[in-house]
Amino acid sequence: MNSLLKMKRLPGILALALVALAVGAAGVPASASTGTDSGAQVSGLSKKQKKSKKKALKKCKKKRSAKKKKSCKKQVKKKYKKLAKSAPAIGKTVKVSLGDNFFSPAAVNLKLNDAVEWSWANIGGREPHNVTLTTFPSGVNRNAYISELTAEKSTRFKRQFTKVGEYDFVCSIHFEMTMKVNVSK
Repeated sequence: MNSLLKMKRLPGILALALVALAVGAAGVPASASTGTDSGAQVSGLSKKQKKSKKKALKKCKKKRSAKKKKSCKKQVKKKYKKLAKSAPAIGKTVKVSLGDNFFSPAAVNLKLNDAVEWSWANIGGREPHNVTLTTFPSGVNRNAYISELTAEKSTRFKRQFTKVGEYDFVCSIHFEMTMKVNVSK
């Protein structure tokens, strides 16, 4: 054991393990059980914030003394924990089913910070479907509201609406399959 502790690489390996644990603890957002992180902020940190946290933790590893490394990591974790808590809380969640060439319901009225959870449980055939944002308020990241194209019945896709306005969705391979979401204060 003493020979392991004297090795120069062990602290680096331990630091890497801590970073992996920290990133793993942040995990995939509860929004997508499909395993894809689209970057939309549902709760916790956004994809950009997670990347910044990872970068900051990397800088901590470059500190010379173990005490400074520990202090640096503690400050970074505290900062990003505070950011995660300041994310807007999700209001109510409206469930929307995808069927063969339709959304049900096809129109949804929400309040600010409410969410929609799309479910593929009721698709009958083998044709894949997805949720693709086509029209949206300025300042919204369109890519954050695009699901994967799949026919897997266990797929769920949840997104929070943090901007007031009108959002139009379509299945990218079934253009008759449309949905409208109106978000008000």
